Amino acid sequence: MNDLSLYILDIAQNSIAAKASIIEIIIEENASKNLLSLTIKDNGIGMTKEIISKVTDPFFTTRNTRTVGLGIPFLKMASNLAEGELTIDSTLGLGTSIEATFKLNHINTPPLGAIEETLFLLMIHPELKDLKYNHVVDDSTFTFNLGTINSILDGVPLTEPSIMTYLKSYIKDNIINLRRTL
Repeated sequence: MNDLSLYILDIAQNSIAAKASIIEIIIEENASKNLLSLTIKDNGIGMTKEIISKVTDPFFTTRNTRTVGLGIPFLKMASNLAEGELTIDSTLGLGTSIEATFKLNHINTPPLGAIEETLFLLMIHPELKDLKYNHVVDDSTFTFNLGTINSILDGVPLTEPSIMTYLKSYIKDNIINLRRTL
């Protein structure tokens, strides 16, 4: 995977497979600490300590459709290559939180990528009820909440071409403006 948005999509798909109806994605970029943090939280079924201990092994997966699980192991590898780390916190019945850290200016830190495309793909997933996205750059924050958008749209589908174009542009433009301080 070449950028963070693809890691986010993969981990969020794991969350949906774990019956999550709410996903929160938090990206924090702190220039003074030279730190990039990516956190994905869900309200899915959670994992046992045994599964948590195995989930970073690429030859372990809980899926029946394939014999490998590469998303979390690749995210761990990317984080380690950028002098960061991966941590997983999960409670059965309550959900999972995965955090990957990277040195912000490290040559191996993946770029953000097309996060607006990733978020839109998640927004239109029929099993996802709410998606919260917080992007923090130093002291500035951009927040996006699918629940708020849906209440504003009052039944207009997200896949309506003008809505789809607007949402992607809105997310992309706000992140560009937010990151101008870096």
